[in-house]
Amino acid sequence: METALGKPPQRGQVILLVMLLFLWEADSEAIRYSVPEETESGYSVANLAKDLGLRVGELATRGARIHHKGSKQLLQLDVKTGDLLLQEKLDREVLCGAVEPCILHFQLLLEHPVQLFQVDVQLTDVNDHSPEFLDREMILRIPESVQPGTVFALKSAQDLDIGSNSVRNYTISPNSNFRVVTHNRGDGRKYPELALGKALDREEEPELILTLTALDGGVPPRSGTVIVRIEVIDINDSAPEFLQSVYEVQVPENSPINSLVLIVSARDLHAGTYGSVAYSLFEADEVSRPFAINGKTGEIRLQKTLDFEAIQHYIVEITATDGGGLVGKCTVAIEVVDVNDNAPELTMSMVRSSIPENSPETVVAIFSVSDPDYRDNCRMVCSIQNDLPFLLKPTFKNFYTLVTESPLDRESRAQYNITITVTDLGTPRLKTEHSITVLVSDVNDNAPAFSQTSYTLSVRENNSPALHIGGVSATDRDSGSNAQLTYSLLPPHDPHLPLASLVSINADNGQLFALRALDFEALQAFEFRVGATDRGLPALSSQALVRVVVLDDNDNSPFVLYPLQNASAPCTELVPRAAEPGYLVTKVVAVDGDSGQNAWLSFQLLKATEPGLFGVWAHNGEVRTARLLSERDAARHRLVVLVKDNGEPPLSASVTLHVLLVEGFSQPYLQLPEVAPERAQADSLTVYLVIALASVSSLFLFSVLVFVAVRLCRRSRAAPLGVCSVPEGHFPSHLLDVSGTGTLSQSYQYEVCLAGDSGSGEFKFLKQIFPNFLVQDSGREVKENSNCRNSFVFTMETVLGKSPQKRQVIFLVMLLFLWEADSEAIRYSVPEETESGYSVANLGKDLGLRVGELATRGARIHHKGSKQLLQLDVKTGDLLLQEKLDREVLCGAVEPCILHFQLLLEHPVQFFQIDVLLTDVNDHSPEFLDREMILRIPESVQPGTVFALKSAQDSDIGSNSIQNYTISPNSNFRVVTHNRGDGSKYPELVLGKALDREKEPELIITLTALDGGVPPRSGTVTVRIEVIDINDNTPEFLQSLYEVQVPENTPINSLVLIVSARDLDAGTHGSVVYTLFQGDEISQPFVIDEITGEIRLQRALDYEVHQHYTIEIAATDGGGLVGKCTVAIEVVDVNDNAPELTMSMVRSSIPENSPETLVAIFSISDPDSGDNARMVCSIQNDLPFLLKPTFKNFYTLVTEGPLDRESRAQYNITITVTDLGTPRLETEHSITVLVSDVNDNAPAFSQMSYTLSVRENNSPALHIGGVSATDRDSGSNAQLTYSLLPPHDPHLPLASLVSINADNGQLFALRALDFEALQAFEFRVGATDRGSPALSSQALVRVVVLDDNDNSPFVLYPLQNASAPCTELVPRAAEPGYLVTKVVAVDGDSGQNAWLSFQLLKATEPGLFGVWAHNGEVRTARLLSERDAARHRLVVLVKDNGEPPLSASVTLHVLLVDGFSQPYLPLPEVAPERAQADSLTVYLVIALASVSSLFLFSVLVFVAVRLCRRSRAAPLGVCSVPEDHFPGHLVDVSGTGTLCQSYQYEVCLTGDSGTRDFKFLKPIFSNLPPPSAREETH
Repeated sequence: METALGKPPQRGQVILLVMLLFLWEADSEAIRYSVPEETESGYSVANLAKDLGLRVGELATRGARIHHKGSKQLLQLDVKTGDLLLQEKLDREVLCGAVEPCILHFQLLLEHPVQLFQVDVQLTDVNDHSPEFLDREMILRIPESVQPGTVFALKSAQDLDIGSNSVRNYTISPNSNFRVVTHNRGDGRKYPELALGKALDREEEPELILTLTALDGGVPPRSGTVIVRIEVIDINDSAPEFLQSVYEVQVPENSPINSLVLIVSARDLHAGTYGSVAYSLFEADEVSRPFAINGKTGEIRLQKTLDFEAIQHYIVEITATDGGGLVGKCTVAIEVVDVNDNAPELTMSMVRSSIPENSPETVVAIFSVSDPDYRDNCRMVCSIQNDLPFLLKPTFKNFYTLVTESPLDRESRAQYNITITVTDLGTPRLKTEHSITVLVSDVNDNAPAFSQTSYTLSVRENNSPALHIGGVSATDRDSGSNAQLTYSLLPPHDPHLPLASLVSINADNGQLFALRALDFEALQAFEFRVGATDRGLPALSSQALVRVVVLDDNDNSPFVLYPLQNASAPCTELVPRAAEPGYLVTKVVAVDGDSGQNAWLSFQLLKATEPGLFGVWAHNGEVRTARLLSERDAARHRLVVLVKDNGEPPLSASVTLHVLLVEGFSQPYLQLPEVAPERAQADSLTVYLVIALASVSSLFLFSVLVFVAVRLCRRSRAAPLGVCSVPEGHFPSHLLDVSGTGTLSQSYQYEVCLAGDSGSGEFKFLKQIFPNFLVQDSGREVKENSNCRNSFVFTMETVLGKSPQKRQVIFLVMLLFLWEADSEAIRYSVPEETESGYSVANLGKDLGLRVGELATRGARIHHKGSKQLLQLDVKTGDLLLQEKLDREVLCGAVEPCILHFQLLLEHPVQFFQIDVLLTDVNDHSPEFLDREMILRIPESVQPGTVFALKSAQDSDIGSNSIQNYTISPNSNFRVVTHNRGDGSKYPELVLGKALDREKEPELIITLTALDGGVPPRSGTVTVRIEVIDINDNTPEFLQSLYEVQVPENTPINSLVLIVSARDLDAGTHGSVVYTLFQGDEISQPFVIDEITGEIRLQRALDYEVHQHYTIEIAATDGGGLVGKCTVAIEVVDVNDNAPELTMSMVRSSIPENSPETLVAIFSISDPDSGDNARMVCSIQNDLPFLLKPTFKNFYTLVTEGPLDRESRAQYNITITVTDLGTPRLETEHSITVLVSDVNDNAPAFSQMSYTLSVRENNSPALHIGGVSATDRDSGSNAQLTYSLLPPHDPHLPLASLVSINADNGQLFALRALDFEALQAFEFRVGATDRGSPALSSQALVRVVVLDDNDNSPFVLYPLQNASAPCTELVPRAAEPGYLVTKVVAVDGDSGQNAWLSFQLLKATEPGLFGVWAHNGEVRTARLLSERDAARHRLVVLVKDNGEPPLSASVTLHVLLVDGFSQPYLPLPEVAPERAQADSLTVYLVIALASVSSLFLFSVLVFVAVRLCRRSRAAPLGVCSVPEDHFPGHLVDVSGTGTLCQSYQYEVCLTGDSGTRDFKFLKPIFSNLPPPSAREETH
């Protein structure tokens, strides 16, 4: 716990206000020695024992040692001799730096008793360091205009030595211009300055290299050198000059953007900024805009695409300006070279889109071609495709007409795509293509044509009225109305055919419709003709034959011919009872009015009196017996036969047959008498035997019938279950024979369904296949058969290669020559800006044409361009202005401005050239491109110097263009107007009077441009002249000395001071740059902003290291002149150092019960000053320790009294040192003091007595528990040994019963204990420590033996021995609960192990007696009866309640008596009577056994036959199919049925009989195991 300073001091705290500096100076007890630095290690400084007056060896006995603040031990004490030795070589500059004197403080510590001595060792300096400059080279930039006597500051050298060994003088290498002067600072240090003795001349010597040397005052002296490089700065006294005044260059017009055009170069004799040249375009007009110049390299590059057709020449003026503002100028003449970059242009004057076929030569189009390129690039070739019936004809100059070569046929080709190709002769050749689509109009010269000469349509009977049955189609090669067709029905050849009521036709599209329902039975087919007529003039027509076939529908039910079904008595068929199976009873004969498969009939036995007796053949209707007749069959039978056709849906009829079974045909039919059965009488056993015999017989008969039925059923489905085997090969399983080569008259398609979980097969007719018949409903057919939905139509076009035949018209046009030489051109002149509607001339009159002839001949004006400038009045012949014309817009700077037009007469084709000259008027004023011109002229420029000015622009030409320039009145400048080679004017400004920037830094004058119009027009621009200053002033600071105080905790980048210097010059010469002119390394914590002069902190300050800084600041202007000032910075101390605590000695362990003992010796210090260095030292108040001041800032930590380890074995002491600064800082140092132990405490058990339990019959060496004791001492004093003490009972064999572990007190049972012999015993245990003397204690241990269930119950009564058993007598008249006897038993165990329970384990008659569970009483459970046996044997179980439970049993004999007086007699044994049976019973038993044996034998035979047949099922195949490719006349029927596999069938239908046979061959299982495997898995 720490105590605040404001509280009165308590125990354990010492407050010491240390004034280190005062005590240090005033202390007379300090022993001082002096040693030169760099002295070798082992050097003897002094003999401390002798100087302190101590005996030899006393330092060793008192534990003397040297203490020094720091991690490095500098001195070593030889305690035997008392010599103080150097531990290592000492370096004053490392240990003390610039501090003088350099004193090292040590303390001599004597521990026994405690005593401190202060030892001071002063290190004297030797000259072991040479002066060093921080920079390898100093660079000074001095203008050549600087006057002699000017002084330039130089950076000082650094020397780590002090006093006379530091830097004392500076010298410089011999030269004719400079000398060095050495000055003293206030702190005694030296610094150099460089003085100019002779003026500099940059042209003679642009750079000087000198060597500056610094010398110290040592003997011998040491020196350091640095290179001083002086760069002489030039002044601007000449303008840049180009290598050529005029540059000429040719540039292709297709040069890419940013490509190099030319490099101009100008040189300036000056250096630096005055010698650097910046290039710029001095543009006189807008034409120089396509070019840009690099201001540094002089590269002129293209910044916009050139166009030879727009401008062929450029004149560009280039200026070169140096850093001083002087300008040189040159001219660049750029000629644009034409390249073939313009494709020919084609302009359509007239085009016709449609031409009638069969017409003679016709004009299709009139067009003109042109190319704006030059020479060969503008010569052109015009052509069209070779395979077209057209020609190109040149007409007038560059005009062409496109005409037909011969009459055209629309039916051969109705449209022509003509591509006119115009190609120039330049390199590379360019071409232009123009496509024209020419349509050939139609003439009705083709009759309609049907797609077929005859059509066959099919329609199913009973159709709905207005049913669409098909259509006819005709085409006409003509077009338009000539190709529009009308369909009609022509009168039939058969006059009895009611065609108008049967069929109708759609006149527009030829679709045919059935007007009423058709009947196949009445009309199977009919024919008629259809006509198609076009709408041309005259109309043409054609006709086609249509045959309609009526398809039969299943609309007639079968009709039974025999037997007749009428109201008379039914016909009865007689069948003898002796008839064999298959006997023909009768035949059902039926017919169907339909045809085809709709008339195919099948017969089926629908109902019968006895189902299995008769059968009907499916295809011929024969009714036959299915089996042998027997007497049990009824005499009368009624059969219902169903007759069904094969239509969709099927129709049917039924017929009833009556069959009478007779013995012979001669035997009359008699009614059989009804015989009433006799009712047999039998006794009960006979009835049971009869019932059993009947049941077994019925079961046997039923099994036989089931077996027969299964056999018949399997025979009937032999085919679908696989009788024939089909070999594996290329035999497609999904095909059906449709080739017509078998016995079928047509081909059929079937669907076969076989359920995988049954043995039944199902065959279903789907539809008949007509391979050569047209099916109308194709969409339905595709849906039904998904295997035929894909079809492919291949169309191949062949392109015949024709050798091209060229038919070109080549016209080489030399436009310029023809234009100049053409004498037929008509020329007119019109002033620009004339209003629209102005009449230029009368063309009709000038061309000698009659009034109205221009209109009749289709005259029109053609002009190249999108805008129509002139308008022709064809009625009067006047040529009028369409709008106001602007010469500057249409022609720009081109003179003369001529507009070219063509007059086109279409009927016949004729051309006239018209030229209109636009004359200029003064409608534009001169304009300057810039709003203001800025000139920067140095004030040192001499009068007569000329400065270029930018020209004004005037869109007018000739005398209306610019003619003169004037300038506003001023005292310095005048303007001169000059002529260019092309006649244009440009101005120049001439200086008449020298400029003075201090008087007038800027001049603003107005430049005026005047044209030659009447009245003249003018334009003005402002010329701003900025006078550039020359560097003739040195920067000056506002103060020569700045003083400032800075706290040492000032954060990094904080502002320290702002210095300011000013320069009277302007521009770069007036801009000041601030730098630190540092003489040594101590100025490193500061940095100055070179622009603002802000001095900021760049490294943390430390008052304890440096208290003062002196910095020199240099201000340099743009001309290289420098001004200097001094900044004195005082570092203000703040409380930023916490007190420091240094341990000299510390003890980690103190014996308990000792008197006042020394714990630690330490010293405290604080490197701050004033109150920040005053300190308070304290420890916690609740500790038995004291702080005692000893020597100066040394303290001892001692115990306040004896310590008790058992109360507290460890103390954590925190020594807190707090200074008195603001804010207060503190340092804490923690010491851990351990109190060593003394054996003053005896062991103590955790309990005074222990009770342990162990179960009897335990295993030997069983752990039964343990005792535990502790000792408050530590170490060996706390190590305990356990032992068994002799028991009080001398008869207790303790050594054979229990043992103890001496180390941990664990107890073990040495042998098995017996609860019945020993239930508990007691003994004592002792614990002894290992201290000296040893202390001990003891505790009582009681061991309780727990009972285990190790004894079985013992029966006391009744006794169980070898003698005769005891018999209990019970009267038969005893009531329920009568006490028969009581079982008495005991158990040697105790507790629940001795609890006994009784249970009746076994009895002669279980429900007669009972045993009470808890007392063993045996009592009767019910009343006794005569039927109860006389003797009874009871077994009673006696069981304890232990775990696991043990038991014993006892046997009781009980005798039932009528009374206790009746003697005990054994009961007689009675033999059973043997029953006698009569003869009927014997016979019934024999019959029952025989029938059962027969039934069992039949079952075994059936199973054996089934197993035998399965084993030979595979090799017994009936028919085989050869291994070969399946014939190609089969049809796929696999895709849409319900079969999981595909099947193959053979269908036979004889055409000349009424029988139809269908035979299954074998299913094909593509993915199933072989037949033998399938048989085994069925």
